[in-house]
Amino acid sequence: MRSVCIVLALVACPCHSRRVQNSAGQSGVRDWELKNLALHQGGELNDAELGMANLKMGMHDPALMSDIAQALRSSEGLAELVKMMANPSFRAEAKHLADHMREGGVMANFLAPHFYAQFTSTKQHALANSLLASNPTTASARTASSGRANAEMFFGGGKKPKARTVSGIDELIEFAENTPGPVQYWDPLKLSEQEFWGESNDATIGFLRHAEIKHGRVAMAGFVGYCLHENGIRWPFPLSTTLPDYSSFEGLSAPAVWDATPVAARLQIILVIGFFEFWGEWEGALAANGMTHHMRGGKPGQYPDFTFAPLPLFDPFGFTEDLDEEEKAKKRIREVQNGRLAMIGLFSLISEARVPGAVPALAGLIKPYDGEVMGPFSAADAGVLPGVATMVEGIKPLFPWLQ
Repeated sequence: MRSVCIVLALVACPCHSRRVQNSAGQSGVRDWELKNLALHQGGELNDAELGMANLKMGMHDPALMSDIAQALRSSEGLAELVKMMANPSFRAEAKHLADHMREGGVMANFLAPHFYAQFTSTKQHALANSLLASNPTTASARTASSGRANAEMFFGGGKKPKARTVSGIDELIEFAENTPGPVQYWDPLKLSEQEFWGESNDATIGFLRHAEIKHGRVAMAGFVGYCLHENGIRWPFPLSTTLPDYSSFEGLSAPAVWDATPVAARLQIILVIGFFEFWGEWEGALAANGMTHHMRGGKPGQYPDFTFAPLPLFDPFGFTEDLDEEEKAKKRIREVQNGRLAMIGLFSLISEARVPGAVPALAGLIKPYDGEVMGPFSAADAGVLPGVATMVEGIKPLFPWLQ
């Protein structure tokens, strides 16, 4: 089906280009259309490559696609379409281009609008855009050569097939489309198109994917922990020397258990979490485990082992050593799915505790909590830790319910 769409698109766009050629002196003709047509007339683009170059730009221009659709409704447009489809040379060119795209791994996503979202600067990539699908036989034009260099990002370039090079957004979309469920690729805030902190788009996507996996893992542990604390399940030994038993926690909701935990214990937990964060980001620890940072092309979700520990952090007993890559990939997808569900589940518990009745399915099942769920310290800690009083007073204007 995708191949059929490609052929129809490649046929329609050159037909439109011929009408552009006949009306080049008129207003309303786009600059990139004239540039593509000039490259076609100079022998740098064949009919199929011209169609793909125009299709690529047309995805940014709904008016162009509307013009093409309107032209195909006319008898002249249909006749031109049939004539080009019957042309053996064009069929060969289209087949060669489709095969080249399939080898480069572009076939799956090139018709999706989000495939083109990464091309944010039309002026900067004007010539590269016109040559995105090209594999010309001549290399005399300097501008065409530079365009091909940029086009290789998706189509490989050159006469010999190259190893597939996938950009971050392509890999993200491919992963989303391979994930079971009713929602595939969904990014309403367009975060995957951003460039955080001046980094590249690929680095930003690596950060976002790693953050999702990490938050999913924390949420899975948090959901289980919430259920345990909410039901009064405790360790069989004292938490600390200052708490010989758990009587001070009786009847408290899970968030209130944190508030009732001694300040020294909470500080220890925060420091340990901070160390875990440092170790996972430290280039030295990553290099010692043969890893690359997730914003520099490394695998999102990876975590380096402690070089000073006798057993690895992940799978210390080797339960997954005999799994093939396909089974490991399935388990990674399940981890992401379970993490997403846990994030929703944990916040449903917190929401019901903070605002009783907010989650009808949990009404009456969760103990209420009137503290600040996002604050590690409360006003009760102001006399023990410096800065807490300032923090508590500073956030009150932002959160009216704390007044």
